[in-house]
Amino acid sequence: MFGVEIVARYIQIDRQSPTPLFLQAKKGLEQAILEGHFQSIKLPSTRNLSEQLNVSLNTVLMAYEELEAQGIIYSKARLGRYVNPEIATQESLKTVLKENTRHQGWMKRAKSTATPGNPVQLQRSAVDAELPFPFITASIPEDSFPSAAWIKASREALQAGSRKFSLYDNFGADDPVLIDIILKELLVSRGIKANAENIILTVGTQHALFLISELLIKKGTPVAVEEPGYPDARHAFLRAGANICPVPVDDSGIHLESIPNNTEIIYTTPSHQLPSNISMSMPRKAGLLQKAKQIDSCIIEDDYDAEMRFIGRSSPPIASQGLDNVIYISGFSKYLGAVCRIAYIIAHKDIISSLLDIRRYQLRNLSGHEQRTLAHFIANGGYDQQIRNLRKVAKKRWKLCQKLIKELLPEWKFTTSTGGLNLWVEVPADINTTVLASHLRKQGVVIEPGPVFFSQHEQGNNFIKLGFILLNEEQLREGLTKIAIYINSSRLNK
Repeated sequence: MFGVEIVARYIQIDRQSPTPLFLQAKKGLEQAILEGHFQSIKLPSTRNLSEQLNVSLNTVLMAYEELEAQGIIYSKARLGRYVNPEIATQESLKTVLKENTRHQGWMKRAKSTATPGNPVQLQRSAVDAELPFPFITASIPEDSFPSAAWIKASREALQAGSRKFSLYDNFGADDPVLIDIILKELLVSRGIKANAENIILTVGTQHALFLISELLIKKGTPVAVEEPGYPDARHAFLRAGANICPVPVDDSGIHLESIPNNTEIIYTTPSHQLPSNISMSMPRKAGLLQKAKQIDSCIIEDDYDAEMRFIGRSSPPIASQGLDNVIYISGFSKYLGAVCRIAYIIAHKDIISSLLDIRRYQLRNLSGHEQRTLAHFIANGGYDQQIRNLRKVAKKRWKLCQKLIKELLPEWKFTTSTGGLNLWVEVPADINTTVLASHLRKQGVVIEPGPVFFSQHEQGNNFIKLGFILLNEEQLREGLTKIAIYINSSRLNK
């Protein structure tokens, strides 16, 4: 195809278009070049092209300058303009790749991302908290976040002596200021004795569980978990190769006699068992520690919301008895939301050293600024104030939620607890909570059905993990009323 024919085919000047004429000419030339034209002949001269298109010389010159600036064409002094040979090579390569595309190619090389056995996953939508009645525990109320105190701490983290740590790559080192504050101000009050060699920071408790699983769990490692229990811990252990043994809980915590003697790791949430919120008794904690030593097992103690106790005082964690065979996990996101995803692991120094090695090749270290901001926030008293404020709000809603259930849904039975951010509710046998959740969502009511918290999922069909922290008093009453009305009407229609 000759140059005149190419121009006529690819460039149609539209003087009514808002697109400038030089860009219309440039676009047409570029398309012709990318489709393989002008590879062996030079481009039309400026005068020649302006005559063909019936546009000014300046218009053509501007079009050529745009193409040259993009590296699509180049000029030879007194000889004319030519297509960059690299463009032809690139387009040829694209054609080859397009002809040989196999969409399954990458996935043939990829590992499976499914948890072995494909257990049910905990499902949440990004919009759950935006619906009118979110009975979930995914966050904290927006109006309860201490914005002013956090912003002040954030500014301080960029000033004076804190600026350097906040801005520079610390090559795997955790913030020594934050570490010192956690050890001296938080752990001492919980009766845990630890030094800097006994702590590592993580991006939330789920990351902590992942790191521990990477280190301690091999294919077939027997791991005892609470039943019902935290589903994402179960997933983390299974993905690392664990052989899971579900152990029932009673009014005092995990049932010791049901823990197999070959167990190597025992995962427990003793302060507030997840999801039932049962607090493990002191005799049971002592018995668990003794059992673990007898069978040469280690305990992972997940203390995810120890501060949310509303009745009595929390008993010391198991880790307060020493770190010989206990790994302790706790964090801050339950009280600060997603603004601060920092958590920490307390363990024997050899465990921490190995975890640091694993973490280095995952994310090197946490954000220096976030760490130092949290350090200032705690040191300024903002953290203690936030705990007091959130506990006050949560306790009020906890009491009201129980009162309203007794009043509006008297057939529902919730587990007696000393606190926590949800109620564990058993509903009548004729109600399938997964089906119920699907219908309620259409009315703007979000609940968490029970099956995901059980290894044998059908055992949870008549349970709900009912959060209350995101709903004010009016929302709690209206939301529970909606649930009661729906259940009563659906029974009448059967």
